[in-house]
Amino acid sequence: MGWRGLFAVGVLPGLAVLVVRMWVPESPRWLLRQGRVADAKTSLAWALEIDPASLPDPTALEGETTPTRFLDLFKYPRSLIVSWLGNLGAQTGGYGGTLWAPTLFVLILHVSPAQAARSMIAMTIAGVIGRFSLSWMSERIGRRRAGGLLGFGAGLFIALAGIYHGDLILGVSAFWLLLIAAAFFADGGFAIVGPYAAEVWPSHLRTSGMGSAYGFGGIGKIIGPLGLALVVGSSNVVKPEATLDAVQPAFLYLASWFLLSGAVYFFLGIETKGRSIEQIDSDLKTVPTVAE
Repeated sequence: MGWRGLFAVGVLPGLAVLVVRMWVPESPRWLLRQGRVADAKTSLAWALEIDPASLPDPTALEGETTPTRFLDLFKYPRSLIVSWLGNLGAQTGGYGGTLWAPTLFVLILHVSPAQAARSMIAMTIAGVIGRFSLSWMSERIGRRRAGGLLGFGAGLFIALAGIYHGDLILGVSAFWLLLIAAAFFADGGFAIVGPYAAEVWPSHLRTSGMGSAYGFGGIGKIIGPLGLALVVGSSNVVKPEATLDAVQPAFLYLASWFLLSGAVYFFLGIETKGRSIEQIDSDLKTVPTVAE
């Protein structure tokens, strides 16, 4: 496949989003918050595939017309801690591991860079399987436990990969096999991280809460490589130098971020499985806020 083919493949998802944006109407709740009652009825009727005229006029929910401010996020400290730190731990551990893995494959497995890149394919496949699996699991055991599984599972296998990086399992590199297992949880866990970061907020703050959580988690793209550089004593903070002696401490550092994410989700998480937006809003209103 030439560069034109790759360009076409890259453009297709963007075109799909554009088509969906043109076809799917705005959320009835958002339209109602803007005072666009007729548009809200039309949007809901589209989803239900009925005539808008058959719907009664919606009643604005309490607080729905109140303007949303960014500082309102800090009125819900538990939601803030769960969504922000959960994202930070997952992104820091995931980005740091992905950054170093190909280089370490060359160093540990004694393969060429091209072979190291091919070794990453198995991790990518494990991540895709993990996303489907953890998405299904979050509906079975709940978001809080599934989030804990993401963090603790990824943290465990990342730590084991660092400790046993020089060993073999049935003649196959333990480092490679353990990273594949870690990718199942680390990459697959983003099927939980994103949606859950929205569910832990009241309805009028869901978009702002999810966006702020992902943005805060993006700090991990900086502190992941920076932390690795400090741990291994490298002067290159963009791509820290990889040595065999640095593997164990570096991977224990990455594992600690995943464990932070798992602990936040499991011990502080708000269970949202099977709950309506109204039920979640009601529970969040009963939790003392910073303003109170």
